Amino acid sequence: MSNLDLLRSLLDFRVELLLWVLCSIIAYCLAVNVPHYVRLKQGSRGRRFLTVLERSPYSAWLVEVFRLAYFLGIPYLALTLGVTSPLLMGLWGTDWFRPPWFRQIALGVALSLGALLLLLWGWRHALSASDPFEGSRRRQVYSFQRRLLMASWGWGAIVLEVLYLEIHWAFYRSAAIRLSDAYYGAFAGFLLVVLELLLNPAVREDLSISHRSGETLSLLATALVVTVIYALTSNLWLCILAHLGIQFGLLGFLEVSRPLTEDERQQN
Repeated sequence: MSNLDLLRSLLDFRVELLLWVLCSIIAYCLAVNVPHYVRLKQGSRGRRFLTVLERSPYSAWLVEVFRLAYFLGIPYLALTLGVTSPLLMGLWGTDWFRPPWFRQIALGVALSLGALLLLLWGWRHALSASDPFEGSRRRQVYSFQRRLLMASWGWGAIVLEVLYLEIHWAFYRSAAIRLSDAYYGAFAGFLLVVLELLLNPAVREDLSISHRSGETLSLLATALVVTVIYALTSNLWLCILAHLGIQFGLLGFLEVSRPLTEDERQQN
């Protein structure tokens, strides 16, 4: 094989992974935008169909099946077909068990703890600033996640959600890393994640001044911290632990600072 043929094969291999990521972003865009615009059309058949589907007792299971197929199924298929690799996604590293491994763990713990403290400081000021204006009708943030946390085995659903996001982000990051390197590719992957989130109309609404709740900003901040940890350690498992620590720490703080009412706890 000539050098030109080798270059073409490497380029095709990189482009193939990038195409997988682009198709994943397009699928996400269609999944979040089509139902949104269908609901805006009053009296349309599509809206009536969505209403019937959402009222079905199997709707939650159906949504979860699609989420599982999207967040975990696509990366697993890409790994199985050899489009990406465990090394690119941070699932395995040849230097993890060498002497510097404890420094990586200490670095991940320090970064995640620092990010959590900054988020708690920001949420503390945000909650105190909203109290005089909203009174008894104030909006409870992360209400669904906090109800899950109080339910039996609800923490498992939160762990699963973190796994969804981290595997999904790692898949996007692997495409950017293949095009550049582990450091710059990690931040390029973060930009892909931000791009995908901005395609969601609910995210754009949450970022607007009139509807801002802070949940999307917290998610973006967590994604950035995870990106920094990965850029310095190339360890996805450490990123998952950091994300879990930030998520549970934030939910615990919010529950103590602004506990849910009994009516809010009993909501479906």
